[in-house]
Amino acid sequence: MKILLTYFGAFPGVPVNPTQQVAQALQQRYKYRPSIESIEYVIRELPVSFARSSQELVRILRQEHPDIAISLGVAVGRSRISIEHVAINYDEARIPDNDGEQRRHQLIHAEGETAYFARLPIPFLSARMQELSLPVEVSYSAGTYVCNHVMYELLHHYAHTPDIYAGFIHIPALAVAESQNFSASADAGGVEGTIPTLEESTVVDTLDVIVSELVQHRETTL
Repeated sequence: MKILLTYFGAFPGVPVNPTQQVAQALQQRYKYRPSIESIEYVIRELPVSFARSSQELVRILRQEHPDIAISLGVAVGRSRISIEHVAINYDEARIPDNDGEQRRHQLIHAEGETAYFARLPIPFLSARMQELSLPVEVSYSAGTYVCNHVMYELLHHYAHTPDIYAGFIHIPALAVAESQNFSASADAGGVEGTIPTLEESTVVDTLDVIVSELVQHRETTL
């Protein structure tokens, strides 16, 4: 089984994107687990760009052919790890992307569906996270910036491929010095105001459990 995890680099308001170090930490864990040699864990960076993220994501998906594809983003201002439930066909940004493009009131795909629900067993995951007392919530808004854009593109790509698990997870800011320089934006899925943080180890441990649960669920239901 192949697991694909994508992450982003820095963008306005986020000078150091924690999704990169979290993705790298998860990949290292899987690399040294002899009991799960049948799992290939691939991580790839996506540009914080409306146009280029679409191109790069599709290229990666066609190259890697993952069984489980999860994109990670940071939502500054949220206090919990958020499993996103829905992506909308809409780009609206008060901040420009890294190419300087500031999309306003624009459809992602002119002929696309209004929205797509995550291709993940959300009720199952939600129940398991509560059972394990992990800092996870289900979110119904991935914002209108590049995170939602990528989630929509991911689900659009797999709209007619029912055996693929695909979705998006937002993580909070990490408890590091750089967090003091972060700014929250609702466009990017954040919550404007006070910036809570989680320890990196907590985020990595929790995502590790989420991915493990997805692997087991997929193996037993498909």
